[in-house]
Amino acid sequence: MLLESNGNGKNTGREITAQPDTWAKTWRKIRKEKENLTTFLSEVLANEHVQIVLTGAGSSAFIGDTGISSWNKACAQTARAIPTTDLVTHFDEHINSAKSLLLISFARSGNSPESTATIHLANEHCDNVLHLIITCNPKGKLGQLKDHENTYVFFIPPEAEDQSLAMTNSFTSMSLAAVLIPQIVTEPKKEEELNQQIKTLCDYGQQLINDFSDTLYEVSQADFSKIVFLGSGNKWGIARESHLKVQELTNGKVIGKYDSFLGFRHGPKAIIDNQTLLVYLLSNKEDVHQYERDLVTQIQDHDIGLTTLAVSESPYDTVKASYSITLNEETKLKDHLWAIACTIPAQIIGFYKSLAFGYNPDNPSPNGTISRVVEGVTIYNKAPKTPNL
Repeated sequence: MLLESNGNGKNTGREITAQPDTWAKTWRKIRKEKENLTTFLSEVLANEHVQIVLTGAGSSAFIGDTGISSWNKACAQTARAIPTTDLVTHFDEHINSAKSLLLISFARSGNSPESTATIHLANEHCDNVLHLIITCNPKGKLGQLKDHENTYVFFIPPEAEDQSLAMTNSFTSMSLAAVLIPQIVTEPKKEEELNQQIKTLCDYGQQLINDFSDTLYEVSQADFSKIVFLGSGNKWGIARESHLKVQELTNGKVIGKYDSFLGFRHGPKAIIDNQTLLVYLLSNKEDVHQYERDLVTQIQDHDIGLTTLAVSESPYDTVKASYSITLNEETKLKDHLWAIACTIPAQIIGFYKSLAFGYNPDNPSPNGTISRVVEGVTIYNKAPKTPNL
């Protein structure tokens, strides 16, 4: 079974299955623009006095959580991931306006009111600001800033601009750009190594779609009303995106939660019962995995009848789960790229669970509770309703 929908969810199914090909195209585009990206970014990344902030709203904010480790390794200054939904209301609490700022904005449509307002706030209040915008839509408000002197807009290949309500291809493709751009700017000699890594990532994406859709369909048909995703490090950002994806696609009939493996013990574990699907997004780093393994073992000992799914790159004989997905006999992928592959299971589970509830995955909110581009946000105070960008 390969994302069959009986007429519903055609866009979502197509957008999920297109991801490995879009990843390859995104990488080729980064390589093509390498010199321009390096000219724009290299000096600021080497400046220890520059604030570097990754931002977006909703799923686009979680891209910052996923890509932050790559920026921190590349930057002289510590980078931070701060949602636009926090910056609009508390800009001065997060940003020192007297210091230079590199604001890295992620946006599928580029039309979210918080995204345009955040850029306006940065331009208005910071003494010196540069914008790197990573977006899927050349016609969006953020995409139209491409000719501004202090701005570089990197456009993801056009097929990444999902037409469905839920972000799938757009999320993973922008996340890939977030991970790769700082690496190719600061470590150009590793380009061929990165090229091999992207080939492996695309192979894994194809495997998940072609070889494990049946497994994920079976998982989606289990009796659960709650789903919890656990991830360590940059997979915490993926767990965050994954819980939202299933919750969106099921119109809230499945309530999603997320946490780190260690954090889950400190109270959130109270949520699990026999109506819970618990998904382990396992690290491919052994020093991290030993902590994950202990938590999995503890949950097994509770014997409460919940359904579990373990997702790993290589086999872990010590991890027992109701369902398991393993993609290789050995670890080949860097952990920050493995995180991107870990996004697909939630997309497929959400797709099939949406259909099981009788929804159309392309628009699973028939009453308009949520929408493709957030509506009804009024920008107050320092940012005008229609920012003059």
